[in-house]
Amino acid sequence: MKVQELREGGGYLLENDTHLNLPVLGYVEPIDLHTKIKLFDDYSLKKAFLNLHSKNYFLKGELKKIKNNLYLLRLETPLQKLEKSLSIKGELINSLFLPISFNFLPLKKKVTFYVYDPFLEKKMKITLFNKGRKAMKNFKEKTYLIEMDVEGVKGKLYVDSQGRLLYEEFLGFKFIKEEPHLLFSKKESSRIDIAQILAIETEKLPEPEKLHYLKVKIRGIKKEWIREDFNQKVSFQEKEAIVEITKKTPVQKNITFSPSNFQKYLKEDKFIRFNNSLLKKTVSSIIKDEKDPLKILEKLSSWINKNIKKIPTFSIPNTLDTLKMRQGDCAEISALLVGFLRCLGIPSYVNIGLVYREGRFLYHAWVSLYVGEWIDTDPALNQLIADPTHIKLFQGLENQWEIFKLLNNLKIDIVEYR
Repeated sequence: MKVQELREGGGYLLENDTHLNLPVLGYVEPIDLHTKIKLFDDYSLKKAFLNLHSKNYFLKGELKKIKNNLYLLRLETPLQKLEKSLSIKGELINSLFLPISFNFLPLKKKVTFYVYDPFLEKKMKITLFNKGRKAMKNFKEKTYLIEMDVEGVKGKLYVDSQGRLLYEEFLGFKFIKEEPHLLFSKKESSRIDIAQILAIETEKLPEPEKLHYLKVKIRGIKKEWIREDFNQKVSFQEKEAIVEITKKTPVQKNITFSPSNFQKYLKEDKFIRFNNSLLKKTVSSIIKDEKDPLKILEKLSSWINKNIKKIPTFSIPNTLDTLKMRQGDCAEISALLVGFLRCLGIPSYVNIGLVYREGRFLYHAWVSLYVGEWIDTDPALNQLIADPTHIKLFQGLENQWEIFKLLNNLKIDIVEYR
């Protein structure tokens, strides 16, 4: 990271280039990220630039302060451009996409400031606590321990006397500073798959896709981290949650409902987009004259399975971008299906939660839709009716960040299945 004091007009310029290779589920996703931030003399945000590129995705963003609490946000992705005004109360000290400079943190003091995440369009609170000198194994220089809290997600940082980052633990990962010649000399086999790090080990289930009922005990979960739904019952006993999920297979019938009661499941948002000629043309060509909601679901799911490459993708999940890229992971594919369904007037939403696979629960996204009654479907796993190993935590892609609060906290025991 480069930090430069600006002579003309005052303030500071912070610039950073990051190059990553992220291994997920057997794939390696290369990511290049360039950020540039201009700050006023009081370190508050003046203007922030972001340029992110992965293999098949890009994001260009700009956040600029206009006056007082008014900001202008510009975003560009493969199939859409966005420009909007934002009212953000309180001063922003940074944007989320730039490493923080730690050399200003006073000893034994907590420092709280706010950044803005244009991915989630959310103001986020960060608290740093410099706990003072603490020796760090494998580092000869003096090191200082800084505890970090980002919207309830905890982390630890070790820095040198100049505030340079040496070691970090955050979101279940460990980042260690190494000399480039040592880092790049390591074998590819030494990479650790991100999905494996985030997995929750449990007992093995025989043929989970054939189950109709699952009961589990989850330890380390809070009431606000899990919800009841049409096919999921939750009861708390001390610090444990007993969760019962039933696979719901509907009776085929024509859909009838009052749109006013389902408005939140029919509209566009920043992730679910369907007011687009390409999308409407695609949907029309898939379903043709079909009216039965279950047959519509079957046709849409079949098209997604044949035309969307199911691979881990570093992106902001969005209906239109997924349609353009023709690839995605569970979140991108769920955003695409919900966009298709809402375009046809079928109420639907994305679930954020856990799914069982080969002795582990993995973080996952899938879809609920109304076909005269609510059902679950999983387009990423090609399950027309989702099996009961899908544990619902949050609703909507806007709650993706919440999943990180659960990392390394949960233990899951299987109680009963049939």
